Amino acid sequence: MSNEGRTILDLIYADYDGLELGLDLYLPPAASTPFPTIMYIPVGGWRASKRVDMRPQFAAHDFTQHGFALAVIDCRVTPDVIAPATVFDCKAGIRWLRAHAGEYGLDANRIGTCGRSAGGHLSALLATTGDKAELEGDGGNAGFSTVVQAAIDQCGPSDLERMADSDLAAKNPVLQEVTDNFVGGATTVHRDLARLVSPLRHVSADCPPMLIIHGEIDPTVPLEESLIFHDALTAAGVDSTLNILPGIEHGWNWNLTHDRIVEFFERTLKA
Repeated sequence: MSNEGRTILDLIYADYDGLELGLDLYLPPAASTPFPTIMYIPVGGWRASKRVDMRPQFAAHDFTQHGFALAVIDCRVTPDVIAPATVFDCKAGIRWLRAHAGEYGLDANRIGTCGRSAGGHLSALLATTGDKAELEGDGGNAGFSTVVQAAIDQCGPSDLERMADSDLAAKNPVLQEVTDNFVGGATTVHRDLARLVSPLRHVSADCPPMLIIHGEIDPTVPLEESLIFHDALTAAGVDSTLNILPGIEHGWNWNLTHDRIVEFFERTLKA
């Protein structure tokens, strides 16, 4: 392997009756293996999967130069599917990484996840629902665990049912619309499904270390979603760190959070 590492595009990690889901794998330069591995979930609003679109600007080198392998996955999204199909895909991605760890020099015992907005929600859900049967799906490689060892949630919603019951729907109809689309109808009607796919509802002492990052003045996903999630994790004895970005809304430049993200994975996946 060269000093630049290796990039392998368009690996197929799941196949649903001919619908293939792709994964891009970025490997570090030759060094000690196996590599701790990060799975990034580039999903926005549960309605856009941006693996290919993100290639030109994705900062894979920021991970690989620190000795991490990085996997970026595609997922099925609305309106083609509803929850928990997208969660099934994320779980399938984790299983694929473990099933193919030996082939690519990945460490099956050191896997973390990361995402922003809906991707942050999915990352948090992976952290709180390791090996939960109802969310495993049938994306292949059955028998491999979906437990992760660390997770980063950037401005993702943590309790879909609570958001629907608050005054948020009136204040932010766009967020309520994408949430309703995700659960297949009004969240206030599909409460059981909303609870099933809400990270907050699965918090336990078994959750891995988490880093939660949220903009102070986020107009899309309220900061409160991260505050209550962090409080619940801390109350359960989980290693949870909350970073609030002063004066920041729902999106931000990668450079603003790059260092703290790398430091978190250094601490949790390499210690």
